[in-house]
Amino acid sequence: MREIVAKKYVKALILALDADEFNIVSDEISKLAAAFGLDKFNYIIDSPIIDAKSKVEFLLTLVNDNKNEKLANFLMLLSHRGRLHLIPEIAREFEYQKALRDGKFKGLISGNIELSEAQKSELEQKFSKKFDVNVEFQTVKNEFNGIKIEIDDLGVEVSFSIDRLKAQMSEYILKVI
Repeated sequence: MREIVAKKYVKALILALDADEFNIVSDEISKLAAAFGLDKFNYIIDSPIIDAKSKVEFLLTLVNDNKNEKLANFLMLLSHRGRLHLIPEIAREFEYQKALRDGKFKGLISGNIELSEAQKSELEQKFSKKFDVNVEFQTVKNEFNGIKIEIDDLGVEVSFSIDRLKAQMSEYILKVI
């Protein structure tokens, strides 16, 4: 539900921004979203003692472009509506809109299989060609016995599990016998 509300706020804000402002506001909102991981920060945002204007002034001290009137007005709107906690979702939606605009998406390759840089590059090229966008992968080694490729913003998940392959082969052999 929070994501739906965040999308509406982002859509309205994007309509008010030009291309340069879009990049600046996106970066600044990402910085604010990172601050929500701190307990003291959340205490200030949640405090009923601090008025909406003071909260916005505090938030603007955390960003580089604190003279940006559109960002200040946007934060004031969120504050008056009691929706400052939507900032992390708004930041994610901004990243998604930026990826759509630029045609650049980030994905994740995970598993216990070691990929060379050439293999990673080949996967990036093939997925980029398949979806007609620029895809960049990050690799993470974990305990998954196989390989899993995820591009969340495109809704793509591809996985190959060695354990599942073994189980299917055993099942097939038993059916044949």
